[in-house]
Amino acid sequence: MNPGQPVECRNCGAPMTPQPDGRTFACAYCRAQVQVAVGAEQIAAGLAVDLSNVDAFLGRLAQVLFQGWSEHTRIQSSGNTVHEIEIDLEPDVFFAKRQGHHATLQHKRVVRGIALRTETMPVDRWYQTLTEALARHANQNARAAWVLAQLGGGRGA
Repeated sequence: MNPGQPVECRNCGAPMTPQPDGRTFACAYCRAQVQVAVGAEQIAAGLAVDLSNVDAFLGRLAQVLFQGWSEHTRIQSSGNTVHEIEIDLEPDVFFAKRQGHHATLQHKRVVRGIALRTETMPVDRWYQTLTEALARHANQNARAAWVLAQLGGGRGA
């Protein structure tokens, strides 16, 4: 099932209605339910961050991650200024660190606590890699999918 397409009931053919979790659809006629996957592009749209403005980027990212993935996120800030964010979605660990008016962004692959590779990335590639990891996590975690729906990244929003 592709999350970007309308969902038709397999039992009766009626259009299905998206549910609040953003990844479940229900048929009002026969009560069938189906779950669709959340895509990275939906998460990126839901986050709606400005990749060119380090303050807006780190601030919005910290706000969303604190809401939905607080047990996976460590944020260092003072006042409204975010200095560092770490997101641990093992096997993927992401780091965003402010350096003046820029941010250094790194992605680390970790297996059983051992870092296999750490790579510094440009913001657009790092952001895409992060949203892909968040989508994988959301598709395995109902709470994360609910938060995604609240952000407007799920189909139900």
